[in-house]
Amino acid sequence: MSNTSTAPGRVFEHQRLWRLHSSAMLQACDLLATTARQLTTSAHLDEVSAVIGIAHGGTTPARRIAARLGVQAHIIRASHNATDAPYSPATGTVTCDLSSWQPSTPTRLVGTVLVVDDICGTGATFTAVLDALRPRTEPDTRFLTCALCRNHGAPIPPDLYCWDVADWVIFPWEDIPAGHPTTSLPPVKQVIIRD
Repeated sequence: MSNTSTAPGRVFEHQRLWRLHSSAMLQACDLLATTARQLTTSAHLDEVSAVIGIAHGGTTPARRIAARLGVQAHIIRASHNATDAPYSPATGTVTCDLSSWQPSTPTRLVGTVLVVDDICGTGATFTAVLDALRPRTEPDTRFLTCALCRNHGAPIPPDLYCWDVADWVIFPWEDIPAGHPTTSLPPVKQVIIRD
């Protein structure tokens, strides 16, 4: 296990709870897979060789994206929030656990590896996961970070994402809190690529 500390910087306007429906999430995953493939080609990078999902929020998107790319999905655990309750503060510490990851051959990551989470709030989870994975890579391995959503407060956005948000998001695998109305995220129009 490894820990990375960071100052929480998420932005919440407290105007709504966003809700991402399954159909919009699946469409976004398909677009993210297509964009990742196009980006590696246009940037003369190695093809995506593996997708790593950050559990629990990145599990479903990672599996969908990996299936679309025809590569294996690996799931690892990382945690930044004390609870899944809306507007719960980030702890400032990310716990990353690679013990559940059982890679097949090759045992070291090669080529371009897509690291997937549901949301990038501060960027601390991606930083902790990438730091934990680097000792398991070949020298020329390249990481691309990918999220369904990016909070406006994230100082470094993921390489690929679909929605910019400034409020809490309820994902399809999460329960809607009782007494909290939600607003559906609009259908994704395009993937945002970090410059």
